[in-house]
Amino acid sequence: MIKPKFRYIYPLIAVFSCIVIISMTPLGLAAVNLLRFGDFTSNNLKQSQFINRAFSSDIDQNIHIQLQEHYFDNNALGLHFAIKLPRDSKLLASDIEDYDLTFAISNKENQTIINFNMDDRDVLDNIQSVNVDHAIDRETNTLEMTYRLRAKETGELFDIKDATLTIGSISGVKNRVRTPGENHLSIEEIKGDWTFPIDLTTKEFDPIEFFSSEEQSYGVHSAIAYPTSFIVHLSKDGFEQFSSQQENGTFQLKVINGEKQQTYEPKTTKINHQNNQEFFEMTFEYSGYDQLSEVTLVINNKEEVLLSKK
Repeated sequence: MIKPKFRYIYPLIAVFSCIVIISMTPLGLAAVNLLRFGDFTSNNLKQSQFINRAFSSDIDQNIHIQLQEHYFDNNALGLHFAIKLPRDSKLLASDIEDYDLTFAISNKENQTIINFNMDDRDVLDNIQSVNVDHAIDRETNTLEMTYRLRAKETGELFDIKDATLTIGSISGVKNRVRTPGENHLSIEEIKGDWTFPIDLTTKEFDPIEFFSSEEQSYGVHSAIAYPTSFIVHLSKDGFEQFSSQQENGTFQLKVINGEKQQTYEPKTTKINHQNNQEFFEMTFEYSGYDQLSEVTLVINNKEEVLLSKK
């Protein structure tokens, strides 16, 4: 699997840590099924129903919304909605190219714990990035949307047993009218109140610790597997040493499972602090979790550090 190299630019690390990155991807009708969360490779995650498909629904403004499935660990939250619109809805217009929801999640004391653009809720700073996918079927008036939210800090999303998810609005962004020096944006928005019970507990899916079994660990002192990610901790000295050896220091996670081999680039890299020490934290979007695989950190395409479960 060939991917572009990860470029390390020290001054930007602090800046990027303060930015919520939102990526939006429209999908054609043939790809509607891709919205469903089926990309976890661990058999335990599949068999033990890490993806919760006990869906719930609510109706407001003549719009029926189903929370069809969701997943949660202490670093990420995935939500999959199916939205049935009225036949005369403005949101079915052919010139709408993007869709968006505003929503928030609160605990049983009605304290907001996650806020995605709800103006009447507390402003929170615990989400680092959001990936949004959508598919619209105008023949059946159905809009499907998935949201994948990632925490700003490792382990920052805490278990909540009796949580409530509230959607405050659905909006559609029409084709942008671009003229030299101008960019007009037209939005159709429907406000309402759709609420859903949601279980945000990790249950038996606790983090799994890994360690370096090599005599030469190259500054790698620990790693943690979560259901949605794999996080490697590298000493600051080790990181700087390998970055200086090559203009663009590269780190990859190599995973061998039987005859199948895959490599992953770091999704995020940032400086972290623990016990008065600085270290680099690299997050890889590898969701093998507890499967029997050989996991190796590859540094600058040559040095390799085998990571084993404790």
